[in-house]
Amino acid sequence: MTPLKLSAFFGTLRGKLARFARDKRGVSAVEFAIILPFMAVLYLGGTAITQAIIAKRKVVLVTHTVGDLVARDNSLTDSEVTAIFDAAKAVFAPNTWSNLLKIKITSVRINAAGTATVGWGEGFQDTARVTNSTVVLPTGLNTPNTTVIWAEVSYNFTPTIGGAFTGGTLTLTDQLYIRPRLVTCITRDKGTLQGCT
Repeated sequence: MTPLKLSAFFGTLRGKLARFARDKRGVSAVEFAIILPFMAVLYLGGTAITQAIIAKRKVVLVTHTVGDLVARDNSLTDSEVTAIFDAAKAVFAPNTWSNLLKIKITSVRINAAGTATVGWGEGFQDTARVTNSTVVLPTGLNTPNTTVIWAEVSYNFTPTIGGAFTGGTLTLTDQLYIRPRLVTCITRDKGTLQGCT
């Protein structure tokens, strides 16, 4: 290649590079392509976290509803237990509860020595605590010769979008300890009264 042709080639190349450097077309598309993955992660992650917060709030509401309804009674019948679990399902709506929501209600007796044992227990989609089994209560709740209603709720939550951001299924839990309001000990009526002796 002659020096003249080489000079013309580099001159043309320089002109094309200068036009390319001045050309602003496509800048928005490139910026969008760079930002899109980050924005998608923010959107999906934010959606998953919001869904988890809403589900956790429902779990807390169910726990407090169940515990409060039991604590207001003086003797719990089978129909009342069914009504309490139906109320829990209504509070949990519109979330899916079938095979995902687990509830335990336990009446805990504390004897004169401060030892806590199960007076009676009920479970919804979960196994109730065994009667007369020993349980450990948080500090300050084992006042001798008293009882406590212990409500426990757990929910296996999988977000509809963005599950990868929460690590798949999360088990959301809550529990409430509440003293009976009307009587010292709430009995469980199964034809005979249980739980207070």
